[in-house]
Amino acid sequence: MTTSANQGAAPAKSSVLAWPWFPFVAAIYPLWFIYLYNIGQVSIRSVIAASVIAIAVVAAAYLGMVRLTRSRAAAAIGAMILVVAFYLYGPLHARVIVLSDASFLPRWLAAVVRAVATHGVFSALVLAFCVLCIWKAAHRFSGDSLRLTGALNVGAAALALLLAWRLGDAIWQDRELENSMRASDHFAGRETSVLGYNPDIYYIIVDGYARADVLRDHYEFDNTPFLSELSSRGFSVNDHSSANYYWTFLSLASSLNYDYLQNFAAPMLADPAVTMGRGGFARVARLLQDNRAAHYLRARGYRFVHLQSSAPETVRNPFADEQVGCAGRLFDDEYFRTLAEITWVQALGSLATSDLAECHKLRLKSLGDQASQDGPKLVFAHFLPPHHPYLFDHEGNVLKHVTISNQFDFQARLWEDKKAYVEQLRYVNQNLLAVIDRIKAESKQPPIIIVQSDHGPNLVGGLSGDEAKRIRFANFAAYLLPGADAGTMPKDCAPVNQFRYVFNHYFDAGLPILPNRNFYSSFGTPLEMREIAPVLTAQESR
Repeated sequence: MTTSANQGAAPAKSSVLAWPWFPFVAAIYPLWFIYLYNIGQVSIRSVIAASVIAIAVVAAAYLGMVRLTRSRAAAAIGAMILVVAFYLYGPLHARVIVLSDASFLPRWLAAVVRAVATHGVFSALVLAFCVLCIWKAAHRFSGDSLRLTGALNVGAAALALLLAWRLGDAIWQDRELENSMRASDHFAGRETSVLGYNPDIYYIIVDGYARADVLRDHYEFDNTPFLSELSSRGFSVNDHSSANYYWTFLSLASSLNYDYLQNFAAPMLADPAVTMGRGGFARVARLLQDNRAAHYLRARGYRFVHLQSSAPETVRNPFADEQVGCAGRLFDDEYFRTLAEITWVQALGSLATSDLAECHKLRLKSLGDQASQDGPKLVFAHFLPPHHPYLFDHEGNVLKHVTISNQFDFQARLWEDKKAYVEQLRYVNQNLLAVIDRIKAESKQPPIIIVQSDHGPNLVGGLSGDEAKRIRFANFAAYLLPGADAGTMPKDCAPVNQFRYVFNHYFDAGLPILPNRNFYSSFGTPLEMREIAPVLTAQESR
């Protein structure tokens, strides 16, 4: 009777449902979930390696608790508790940090919360809570508890099937996208440029950098000295430039493919599953990474060098011939570093995370290092500054320390902090000039350098909707084009046409110049784009 009451219709011990494998599924599910939402930005080898490590750690924890509890069910639940704590540590710790800065807390209580927010104390509290839960599980569940184990295994199986289906669908869509891109990869033109050599091409993105008229009218900052320094170095500054898209990943996907997304990605944009919400981010990021500019130049002997950034769109590029990372630490791989920064591993401190300010400095140095590397090469470098978070004053002093994973936790209305924005912009100016001087001095042949912002700042306070859009579309652009006349790149050249003008002039590509168009979309549905009237400069709009 006792045996019947305890087990009823539960699966036999020999059944596959009797062995508690649900904590293993729980351990690897978040790893693959992150991959699915970042296909093209995450190497599958990193995911597989992380999964193997997770399974090994859970297995060790499970076997250890079997010996302590003498119960497979209690041991599996204990392992599950540790898995949940591992993945929730980062979000919970972030909430405690936010609470420690809350103005409504009494001073003594804020001091207590700040003490709890230290990784040593917080880790001890989380571990103590886990031990308590495991102890209760060991007393609550005796024997094998086949019904509970079977039910949890069924739930885990459902998650695994869902994950497998989404993985297959994502891989299929990625292959379809790759096939659609191949038809237009190559265009006619010279194998060697009109210079008699193929120059290195540097495409440098300074995120959110405002055009001169916007800086003057809305920030009370005169950027003329910096623009004059660029001009003295041979740059042509585009003071009428206008971004074609409102958001970074759309803007860069368009400029690197020198076409409008509505033209070369029309089938993808016709799919409601892609355009609803932000679900199409990864697929557009894929177009940015495996782009036509790189394919065109590879056919002429170029290498494609990608400097890994801290922005989601360009944090890595598996399609580049070479990737230059932030730092050679234990978690140098972007996927592992992101995991480290959002899980309990972040308690390891500097071993598991990279300080964003130091990464920015290192990327500037790495960009200059490319000048002495063999060419020809297309070097793509996307710098988040002057975009927030504002980490530097104009002298380069570090104002705060954040990591890649929490860089946007501080962004509430930060575009409106005009003083901090200008301070970081001045820092960018100073360092851009230094790295440009180094590239010019150390390059074997005069290079092509394009410095451009993907869009302008996102000011909204006290502005009409039309004026806010005008500021956002007013991007910065400057070009160093060796051997080219001053009018080779028109003053009103939009990002979509930059590579068309470059390839036409240097390689006789014969690419038609596209009309300048501006597409607005909201943050919540960035692929639901609508064309707006031509964006004018402040003088033109008066």
